[in-house]
Formats: sequence, C-alpha cells, structure tokens
Amino acid sequence: MSLARLELAPRPGLGESLVPIWDRLGSAGATWTGAERVAIASVARAARLGEGSTGGLDPVAARAARTVAARPASIRRSWVDGVIAAGLDQARYVELVAVVGRVVAIDTLLEALGLDLEPLPEPLAGDPSYEIDRGARLGRAWVPMVGGASIVQALSLVPAENAELERLHGPLYLTFEEMADPHVDKGLSRPQMELVAARTSAHNECFY
Repeated sequence: MSLARLELAPRPGLGESLVPIWDRLGSAGATWTGAERVAIASVARAARLGEGSTGGLDPVAARAARTVAARPASIRRSWVDGVIAAGLDQARYVELVAVVGRVVAIDTLLEALGLDLEPLPEPLAGDPSYEIDRGARLGRAWVPMVGGASIVQALSLVPAENAELERLHGPLYLTFEEMADPHVDKGLSRPQMELVAARTSAHNECFY
C-alpha cells in the first residue's frame, strides 16, 4: 500500500498530504542525518511490533526511540533528564521524539484502516542544519520550548520539527488555526472529533 493511493472519504487527499511528510523522514534534520533518522524510525517501528532492534544507533538513542514509540506512558521528567545526561542532548532528543511521533502516527493510521505499513524512505545524503531556536527556555515542560509549555510548541526548540508537527496535525486532526473553531466539520463534527480524541488520549494514557 502506498500512502499516495490512500483514500478516506471524510479526508479527501489524506494520503497525498502525508507523502511529503513521510519522505522527509529520510532527509537530514537539524541534528541527525537522513540515515540516522531512518534508523530511528526503524527502531521505533520495531519496538511497537515487539521486535528488538538498534538500527545501528548508539544504545542511548536506541533506548529512547524504543521507549517513546512503545512505552510513552512510562516516561517521566527524571527519565528525560537521564537520557540527556547519558549523552542525547536536548535538541537531538526533541528531534528524535518528532521522528518517532510521525512514524507512530502514520503507522497507527494505516493499521487502523487494515492496510500494510508504508516502507521506510531511503535516507538521503546531507548534513544536519543545526538550526536550533536559541530563544527556547526550560520551564514547566521537560525540554526547552519557545513560549509557555504547550502541545503546539512542544518541538519548538527545533523549528523545522515544530513546523512538521503542524503539517501533520492538519491532515490527521485539525490545523492549528482550526483548533480555535468549535464549528469546524471534517467529516465528523467538532464534538465528535473531540470525543474520539479524548477517548484515544485516555487509552494512550496521555496526561496533558
């Protein structure tokens, strides 16, 4: 199954909108190369499927990818601090979370529809950009953010990843602008969408 051929009646063009998001997993990010990002995606997918894999990553990064993908409810601030103290700096951790989050979101969508998972993209050559928002500060959240602790700013230490979060948010749920509109309808009414979102959050032990 190719994402490009994915059709879902309430969300026309859903698959096509996800293709570039998926493909960009293979490109260098702010702190990881394309090959490293694909390795992170591979470890995350394997963890969710109950398979052991390091993907060639160092042990700290592999452990972080497995935990974020398969056991997110177990994560506490002390765990995040421990991963960072072990050598995975804050920006690399934020980008790892972003990569894992996109893989899990798209994989679980395909699983829910009874479809095969999309093959991981081929890694592309290139160096990380090292573009980090130096204005991000550590506050109530577990990683530095720009502004207050917020889901929409969760990845703001790495601007490219925060932008990618917004690009994924629209097709799978609502754009950031649509979130302010209680009357938006995308095949489901806003109350129906929020009921599904609340039940999903409870099932996943989301404490936000």
